[in-house]
Amino acid sequence: MVKWIQKLLRKKMPRTIEKLEKESTLNNILRRKREINFNVLYYSKWDKHSIELLKHLDEWVTKEGDETLFIVNSWDLPHAFVAYNVTQVPCLVQAIKGRIRKTEYLPYVYKSFKY
Repeated sequence: MVKWIQKLLRKKMPRTIEKLEKESTLNNILRRKREINFNVLYYSKWDKHSIELLKHLDEWVTKEGDETLFIVNSWDLPHAFVAYNVTQVPCLVQAIKGRIRKTEYLPYVYKSFKY
């Protein structure tokens, strides 16, 4: 696995957002769902709800917490959407204690970021 991902996932630090640009990096993160907790936000540049949510994420980062949010763009990584059968954007996939929770319903996605 890429060393920066290992360091990022081990350390307790303020909230961060990491844009994933390679499917192999996303696959490495998804494989570790039993070992670590993570959030993956699937979005599209052309979707107005995704754009609004991305603007709000700048505020979300400044709030207290130690989560890391990995964001995946539909244009850059179209095949990554197949991993959890993502059919609409924005979609939030959360791994908490080895269990996967997929949220596509827009109000719940917003609620996850206290929007």
